[in-house]
Amino acid sequence: MNDFTPKLTLPAALFILALGSSTSALSQVSDSAQSMITLTVNEFITIENVGNINLAPMQGQAAQQTDFFCVAGSGFTQFSITFAGVGTGTGNPFTLQGTGTSTLNYQVSFLNATSGPAPTLVQPNVPVMNNTLQAVNCADDNALFNIFIPASAWEPVADMAPFMGTLMLTVESQ
Repeated sequence: MNDFTPKLTLPAALFILALGSSTSALSQVSDSAQSMITLTVNEFITIENVGNINLAPMQGQAAQQTDFFCVAGSGFTQFSITFAGVGTGTGNPFTLQGTGTSTLNYQVSFLNATSGPAPTLVQPNVPVMNNTLQAVNCADDNALFNIFIPASAWEPVADMAPFMGTLMLTVESQ
C-alpha cells in the first residue's frame, strides 16, 4: 500500500489544486464606478447693527454722527454698498423732511473699517464698489457711515424741526 499511495496522491493533489484555482478565477467578478464630489458654497451677504441716528447739535456746530455696523458674507471676496434716501420725493435723495414743506439736505460718508482714514463721501443711489469682505459673521462691527449737516444749513431752519428721514443701506456681492 505504501507504493500505491504516493503515486495516487500526487495526481489527486494536482487535480484539487487545478480545480481550486479555476474555481477562484471563476468566482472573482468585480466592477467599478466613479463619483464626482462637488462642494458648493452658497453666497450670502448680511448687514447688521445699523442704528438710528439722533442729531442734536449745539449752536454754531455741525450736526453729525457716526454709526458703526457690520457687513459679512461668504462665497465672494468683495461687495458694493449703496446709500439711498427713502421717501424723500424729488430733489436730493439725502433729504430730511421738517414741518410743513421744509427740508434739510445731509451728506453721507462711508468707510469699510471702524478706524483709519477719513470716510469717503458717497453719492445717493451710486454703489461704492470693490469693498473687501472682512467677515463671515457679524461678531464685531467692521464698517461705518457718517451723517453730516453743516451748521450753516440747519441753523436757518431750526424752528422747523424736527427733521426726519430714512436712509437705506444696501449691500451686494461682487
